[in-house]
Amino acid sequence: MGIFKKNRITYTDFSQIGIDLHSHVLPGIDDGSPSMDESLKMLREMERIGYKRIITTPHVISALYPNTKEQILGQLYHLQDIIAQEGIGIEVEASAEYHMDFEFLGKIQQGEALPFGKRNFLLIEFPFQKPEFSYYEILYQIQLLGYEPIIAHPERYSWLMNRMKLYEGLKDRGMLFQLNINSLSGMYGLPAKIAANQLVDAGMIEFAGSDAHHTGHLLEMHKALHNKHFSKLLQSGKLLNSSL
Repeated sequence: MGIFKKNRITYTDFSQIGIDLHSHVLPGIDDGSPSMDESLKMLREMERIGYKRIITTPHVISALYPNTKEQILGQLYHLQDIIAQEGIGIEVEASAEYHMDFEFLGKIQQGEALPFGKRNFLLIEFPFQKPEFSYYEILYQIQLLGYEPIIAHPERYSWLMNRMKLYEGLKDRGMLFQLNINSLSGMYGLPAKIAANQLVDAGMIEFAGSDAHHTGHLLEMHKALHNKHFSKLLQSGKLLNSSL
């Protein structure tokens, strides 16, 4: 919902986004929600601030969170049962945030992917330090397998920041970008905020995500409602969240 204020729209909630595709709501499976109680608090808050549906995305990192498709779906079904008992109205599905490490491509080739949306999307996290392998080739192989990659929070990778040609190179290869909403208010630091603003200004963002690990992240998101770049993103006509 939005209201006009001083010749621009100020948003009061996140209902215009409607669907969140990046969060860590499943309990006890990664560095997100540690318990079912926290998961339910998160979901109630997400429902309160305007979300109707979420596609939660626990980490899949070989050396740290080696979650399998079976483990993720098992936790999802358990959470869905509790949601029904508690009368929470938000819909919850699950995919994963796949960390691009040396085992990533093999896992996808072995049928471990949990794609979402009509276009077989996969949410992919780059290493925060520049990878020691050809990420272009891996992304191409993912596309050959029939998946459409979405790069999680491209504004947060230090080796991409302030290098617009690298972002453009990813776009030229068909990559979609998911921005963390809290990047716009500086939660991840000034460099990430600057990069987020640049990507919004360049019209490169197709998805906005909460990347919520706990209720604190959701409360922090309220700062973005009065952010001019958040308003610009919502009015860009480029966001695809509602099509998921």
